[in-house]
Amino acid sequence: MSANLSLGQTQRILSVCADAGLTTPQTAYVLATAYWETAGTMEPVREAYFLGSAAESYRAKLGYAPWYGRGLVQLTWQVNYERAGRELGIDLLSEPDLALDPDVAAQVLVAGMVEGWFTGRRLGDYITGTRCDYTGARRIINGTDRADRVAEIAGEYEDALTPAPDYPCMRRGSRGTAVSQLQARLAILGAGIEVDGVFGNDTHCALVAFQRVHELTADGIVGPKTWAVIIGETEE
Repeated sequence: MSANLSLGQTQRILSVCADAGLTTPQTAYVLATAYWETAGTMEPVREAYFLGSAAESYRAKLGYAPWYGRGLVQLTWQVNYERAGRELGIDLLSEPDLALDPDVAAQVLVAGMVEGWFTGRRLGDYITGTRCDYTGARRIINGTDRADRVAEIAGEYEDALTPAPDYPCMRRGSRGTAVSQLQARLAILGAGIEVDGVFGNDTHCALVAFQRVHELTADGIVGPKTWAVIIGETEE
């Protein structure tokens, strides 16, 4: 897939994530979950929607009907509808189809993942400022079912959400003003390197150390993601 930030209810979900104060990786995983659970539509769906005309009879036979799965993530069972309704201040027990409303669905998706409504596992158990376990985070929703694939989707969303600052990609051997800017920022962060505009071994080692600490790809290359984190760290 190619992460599309205008697809379906994506912008609505982004707004709710922003209101909740989620980080970029956390937001990326929320979007990946919605993408997977809605078959790539990013629109609220009913459980077994893929069965077409046979879906309604299938749902009626479920042990937890009429509180079958609805929304951007499948909210199921009476107790979960009751909790979600209580948290959001709406009556989801009497009107379970309210879970299909885009605003409600986005709130359930985000609050449920942040607070651990679905399995008791929370977003913060797997994705924090120092840890990003996209594979393990699948346990927030559904054990390990297709965990690797959802993790890949989250990575694509993270790429789409990561700001690409107007700074060049550089590596060992690069020279110039941009290298000096990089060195100056690394020095602010504690690296004992000379600001000379030459991307030599000392700069390479300092950069790799920074990338490891921030769980970036430790390749000694300053690309958009590394620039974004360096700039964020030095402009707080």
